[in-house]
Amino acid sequence: GHSETVSSCHFCFEDTKILSCSYDRTVKLWDVAKGFPIQVFEEEHTAPISECNLSPDDKRVITSSHDETVKAWDMETGKMLWTIEHEGIVTSCNISWDGKYVVSASDRENAIHVIDAASAAVVAHVRGHHKSTITRCCFDPDNKRVTSVSYDKTIKLWDMITQSASITIKEGHTNAISDCCFTTDGHYLCTASWDKTLKIWDIKTGEFRCRGPISLNQGHEGSVSSCLFSQDATLVVSGAYDKTIAIWD
Repeated sequence: GHSETVSSCHFCFEDTKILSCSYDRTVKLWDVAKGFPIQVFEEEHTAPISECNLSPDDKRVITSSHDETVKAWDMETGKMLWTIEHEGIVTSCNISWDGKYVVSASDRENAIHVIDAASAAVVAHVRGHHKSTITRCCFDPDNKRVTSVSYDKTIKLWDMITQSASITIKEGHTNAISDCCFTTDGHYLCTASWDKTLKIWDIKTGEFRCRGPISLNQGHEGSVSSCLFSQDATLVVSGAYDKTIAIWD
């Protein structure tokens, strides 16, 4: 596998492959049936890779790293296409669902960066977006907003068109928020926290403003580190520091 911590992994190519990245500074594409890597992306990052993502057309890999860069790679050749230098460790990266933009989060100034995926031109650089380190940033399925969560316990949805925060949720969790994910239709957002809970937010209708989120409690005895919706949005799976995985209805 990898020689150090695996920081991110995804099924891809209709679930026949897995893309993973690691603190060992490599990204690997695995054949699920054979169980070994068929493509390795290496020798470009000089520090741990925090996250990897595959473009919707399966042609490019985006990586973020503690070496203060975001890189794009050609999936077929394994060659690097472009590099964006950041100030500070890059904690997270994501590609928009239409493949046009890349968002990344750096811990210097707790900033988010939106980059044109083709030209690598900077579309937006939002300094001081959070008050503490951003743990995860991602696009909503409509490609209209960037969602970010942070050690500062807040959730922010930043609007691509107005280039401003359209929603800020301050009272969602009582400890650092570690992860977030959308349902494929963009209706619901799930957040995972060190307060040992997950919350599900009705983003489409904004119902959480009057009713609050759906709270998923008592599944974990430790800080929740990750969350993901199933394709049909009927299940949420979460992982935690108590060494357990929970599946929620």
